[in-house]
Amino acid sequence: MPVDKPTDEDRHQASAANVEKMWRFVERYAAKSGSYLHPQREITEFLVIGLAKHIDEVGRPLCPCNFYADIHEEAKSSVWSCACEEMQRFKYCH
Repeated sequence: MPVDKPTDEDRHQASAANVEKMWRFVERYAAKSGSYLHPQREITEFLVIGLAKHIDEVGRPLCPCNFYADIHEEAKSSVWSCACEEMQRFKYCH
């Protein structure tokens, strides 16, 4: 099923510097760890934007696929920081 492409509005949810930083991180992490990014680049881009937005908001790249009742408390933990435990275990990002 095709996914909508991120819009400029989506991209502006996070700072350009952190979006770029997270692109470098996810691409290097995947290559280094043997992990796989989603085959639809649009989904990976949405994830990168979410990671960058969380860096802007709480200083940590928390997985944007989860709901956090208290995102500031969750940022103190490393469980959902990218690369989250699921990514490390299954070698696949959503």
